[in-house]
Amino acid sequence: MKFLTSGITFLGVLMLSSIELMAQETSLLSKSGDKAKRGNETAVNYTLQTTKLDSEGLINLDGKLDEAMWQQVEVATDFTQRTPNDGEPATEKTEARIIYTADAIIVGARAYDSAMDSAAATLFRKDGSAYSDWFYVTIDSYNDNRTGFSFAVNPKGVRKDILLYDDDNEDLRWDAVWEAATSMDEKGWTVEMRIPLSQLRFSSNSDQIETEWGINFQRRIARKEEISFWAPTPQESSGFVSQFGTLQGIKNISAPKQLEIVPYGSTSLTRAPSEGDNPFYSANEMNGSVGADLKYGLTSDLTLTATINPDFGQVEADPAVINLSAFETYFREQRPFFLEGNEIFNFGKTKTYNTFGNPITFYSRRIGRAPQGNLEKYNDYNSHSVYNPGNNPSTYTKRPDQTTIAAAAKLSGKTRSGWSVGLLDAYTVQESSPYQIGTGRDGSFVVEPATNYLVARTKKDLNGGNTYLGGFLSSVNRNVNDRYFENFLHESAYLGGVDFEHNWDDLNWTASGTFSLSQVTGTEEAILETQKSSARYYNRVDAENLSLDPTKTSLGGFATEVSLRKSGGGNWRTSLTYSEVSPGYEVNDLGFENRADYRATAFVLSYEESDPKHLRYYEIWSYEMWAWNHDGDRIGNYYNVGSYMQFNNLWSFNFNINYAGNAYFDRMTRGGPVAQRPRDWNFNFNVRSDQTKPLSFNFGGFRRRVMSENEFDDVVWFGLEFRPTTFIQLEIEPEFGRGTETDQYVTAIDDPLATGTYGTRYVFADIDQTFLSTNIRLDWTFTPNISLQLYARPYISSGNFYNYKEFTTPRWYEFAVYGQDQGSIQYSEADEEYTVDPDGSGAAPSFTFEEQDYNFRSIQGNTVFRWEYKPGAALFLVWQHDRSNSGPNNDFRLGRDFSRLFGSEPTNVFLIKLSYWLGT
Repeated sequence: MKFLTSGITFLGVLMLSSIELMAQETSLLSKSGDKAKRGNETAVNYTLQTTKLDSEGLINLDGKLDEAMWQQVEVATDFTQRTPNDGEPATEKTEARIIYTADAIIVGARAYDSAMDSAAATLFRKDGSAYSDWFYVTIDSYNDNRTGFSFAVNPKGVRKDILLYDDDNEDLRWDAVWEAATSMDEKGWTVEMRIPLSQLRFSSNSDQIETEWGINFQRRIARKEEISFWAPTPQESSGFVSQFGTLQGIKNISAPKQLEIVPYGSTSLTRAPSEGDNPFYSANEMNGSVGADLKYGLTSDLTLTATINPDFGQVEADPAVINLSAFETYFREQRPFFLEGNEIFNFGKTKTYNTFGNPITFYSRRIGRAPQGNLEKYNDYNSHSVYNPGNNPSTYTKRPDQTTIAAAAKLSGKTRSGWSVGLLDAYTVQESSPYQIGTGRDGSFVVEPATNYLVARTKKDLNGGNTYLGGFLSSVNRNVNDRYFENFLHESAYLGGVDFEHNWDDLNWTASGTFSLSQVTGTEEAILETQKSSARYYNRVDAENLSLDPTKTSLGGFATEVSLRKSGGGNWRTSLTYSEVSPGYEVNDLGFENRADYRATAFVLSYEESDPKHLRYYEIWSYEMWAWNHDGDRIGNYYNVGSYMQFNNLWSFNFNINYAGNAYFDRMTRGGPVAQRPRDWNFNFNVRSDQTKPLSFNFGGFRRRVMSENEFDDVVWFGLEFRPTTFIQLEIEPEFGRGTETDQYVTAIDDPLATGTYGTRYVFADIDQTFLSTNIRLDWTFTPNISLQLYARPYISSGNFYNYKEFTTPRWYEFAVYGQDQGSIQYSEADEEYTVDPDGSGAAPSFTFEEQDYNFRSIQGNTVFRWEYKPGAALFLVWQHDRSNSGPNNDFRLGRDFSRLFGSEPTNVFLIKLSYWLGT
């Protein structure tokens, strides 16, 4: 792997050199005042002249536009629809103006409305999502045709801010500190916005040099589902920021040295149910924490964001799930520090339809993850010196729920010459847990080693923003030497890669690609575990090109993807994508990867019509994907057709029909021989009513059938959205599903007499599964800065295992049921286990396994009171509720299971968090 280490080292040197070069370019550009032309020829005709205001005191930010200054500046008007009637004039008049000062951009707008009584003036919290009218201003202060800072206000003064990147992608979690005020009258509504220059990114200029920025205004009228723009953004065109108009007249402004510090303090009380004789149990556990977030503008283009001892107590808990597969469940990131600005670290996936699940190279939830060590592993490593497992003693521990992040920092930004940079470093401390064995021996052990995480990303825009070249580098380093972690954790993990994108024909066509190398190092035991993981199964008994090497202390591989895509210009869209991931590619230390070892090709063809005769909009598509592993076994053979349509009454309908043809399972036996995959088909649909009404709903379903087996899935769902007033929104989304699987993995038993399956018996079962879940959300907003949010999710799931059987014939889908086709099976209620004699009177030894049936019930709740008592500063009052239990029943009975759920004791967490914003 010497070449891999050298390659990654070279990428690191290249990226550090790029950062140094960018700092130099920033300084030079601030003197030269270099201008960039807008990338779209249509946008050249849309220019707006702004005027400098010597004193902000001349504007009273009250949303009324009654100052004389507003009548002396140029007006942007004559908006053009994007939807529903693409290219037609907006149905309501909008006027927008911009003034700037030495410290801020001030925007004033009037949104005329001929039916103001029907305007959607909804009250909800900042950055929320609800039925509402909106006015947006989006500023491309980099003037790079790819980046936009978007600020939106609704008639009630609710604010929203969005960061646009790569021309048409959105980061909804970007958070800026700015002000707005609105006023409503019989003509419509007006808005004034004050956006500090510190919230934008640009280079300084002198009085003699005029700066041009990209600019666009947007108006949304909810009751008509109408979206219109000042500078048109036609549906058939690709890109978004590149369609903007030009803001002229900005002179003699200096990029401020942004400095924001947000210290916080929090305290929490956890009330948990009794845990019997656990000596570490506390009925009431108090905790407190202090920390701070910092944002500092190193240059006009580069910003340092840091957090010290962050607290995420106000974040919703992950939903409860039942996972019977060998693969990890993916949970989305919800922590603000890792969400804001995270888009710069996107790498490894081209802008196309998903092929075979390319690995995610940066999965920020690895930072601060749940500890990976436990007492059983610690005891095994120490030759059972802590306790003798044969005696089955009672063991007690107090493991933390997550690893403490001591500090994390991000450097991000983009220069006017097109260099983008992202650098993130985080350090998590060593975590320990006390233990007690029975009523005797006690002590403590480490459950997670101290770890450093590093991610670096750089991109260079070329050709007026139509092309970019990029690089990516990540590393994880742990202190695992001479401790039990060395048996299952990597000492280090590195990944380096390059990517590109090139657009032409007015952004209608795109060619893109990515290539990366990975390397993990550790002890022979740790690397052996990596080889045997479900992502690759080097131990697969019938693999031709894979084999275990127990002497390896490192593992490396590559991943690549190339794509050609048409995404604009006319009604037709298409893409062709090839992706490949080698068996040794491993990114799970800082990424997310359920599957390596594949080659896949995907083809998409779609047709969309924005102005059809009898509909408001429709789209039809077809998708095909074929995949093989590196042995040449076809593991993917998928076909899809689908459509989305919106009717003139604002109802919509969509459906998908999917078919999976002949292919092989190379993961079904979890390291055993390949099996044939039965053909199946599935169908799903969804109907949604007019969302402009106070009461709207949707319903849909999913149906899957396996053609040669008694295997199926049926799922139905329903969603209700209710707005009884302008300040209350209620959403209820129940979902019910049932199905039967005929190949649920149970266990594998070594037996040299099982010669047909390479000396191992692979035990499976049929399983009947049923589940019911409901998402309930209530938003009650008192003012744009004071809100109450409630979330609850009851969840019930049951599974009945039966027809325990043995996989018999590699490369076929054939099983022998115990007690029917071969051998015998007995169940012991006292021991809750099955005993199997696989060949009756034959010589094969019997074996046992535990009862697999389950019945699980849970309810999770989260209540958050939020008061933004000044811009950037907030008070949180949080109540988190969690109760769950399981029972011996293997069937689903709603009344019984629901009542037993509420018969269990809950865990309640009460938290108070106060933050304060200090900034310039």
